[in-house]
Parts: sequence; structure tokens; C-alpha cells
Amino acid sequence: MNITIKPGAATEDAAQIDSIINQIEQDMQTLDAAIKKNIPAGVQTNWSDTVRSNWEQYYSADIPDAMAQMSMSASNLRLAVEKALKYSQG
Repeated sequence: MNITIKPGAATEDAAQIDSIINQIEQDMQTLDAAIKKNIPAGVQTNWSDTVRSNWEQYYSADIPDAMAQMSMSASNLRLAVEKALKYSQG
């Protein structure tokens, strides 16, 4: 079984993953600021407490974890290209 790796395409895919991560992080910062502005900590209703609590969990744990996994995918893609190139050179 032969595996064909196109280094240029793989490297571009990794760069696109990095770009997507950066854009998502910027968008999440904007959303975080909007939530904090529009649902201030001093507002205490069941709805506002639930929204802020859910958002804080999502923003502090789920989003960073997803971004780390995406970043690892880009790193793995780059590593696969490097190893394939080394292997093909002998």
C-alpha cells in the first residue's frame, strides 16, 4: 500500500487550521465581552445565572480544549509531512 502526501497541500491545510483557530478565538472573545456587557454579574435571575454559568464553563473549558485539539491536528499534519519527506529522501 502506498501513501501519497502532497506537502504543499498538507502545509496549506495546517495553515488554514491555524487561521480558523485564530478567528474562532477572536470571535469567542467578542462574544465573551458581549455576554459580560449585556448580562452583568450583578444581574441575578435564574435565566442570567444559568446563561453566565453555562457560558463561563464553555468559554473557560470547552473552547480552549477544542482549540487545543485543532492545533494538535495542525501540528500532526506538519509532522506527517516532515516525516514523509524525510522517508522519501532515503
